[in-house]
Amino acid sequence: MRPIVLLVALAVLASSSPGGELPFSPSVSLQLTTPQKGSLSFGIAGVDYGSVWGPQAGFLVRLEPGLGGGKAHVGARFVFHMAFIQLIYADIAAAALQTWGDPWMDLPDGQTYLGAETRVGAGLLLGTLGVFRHVAGSDDGHDWILSAGVGLGI
Repeated sequence: MRPIVLLVALAVLASSSPGGELPFSPSVSLQLTTPQKGSLSFGIAGVDYGSVWGPQAGFLVRLEPGLGGGKAHVGARFVFHMAFIQLIYADIAAAALQTWGDPWMDLPDGQTYLGAETRVGAGLLLGTLGVFRHVAGSDDGHDWILSAGVGLGI
């Protein structure tokens, strides 16, 4: 419930910014990732594709439920685009990870990890890499975990 409240709060904050209305662009992907196995990611990025050519940057909020766990991301997206087409993008985000449903890497269910994750995309292809610290639950064997993934998305 907390990630949804955070997502709504950030959207309201951004749309009431002093410069006026901030346009949003979607962030959607389907990926194979550790420890979540398969995941579907969806969110918004405050990136304006109003110019014909050039770099843009904006905030990013994304939820990523998967078969073996879920993540919530808050960070920034950097895009080089042509009109409304993302040519190359990079996301840098703080992230929370909660495990469930028999995650990969021998992690137990019900564990919470906090960390940082980066995502790089070119066209529809994307790759992710993150590092997370165990903060809650009974997993004594994994103080730190590495998360990596590949997928398709925008």
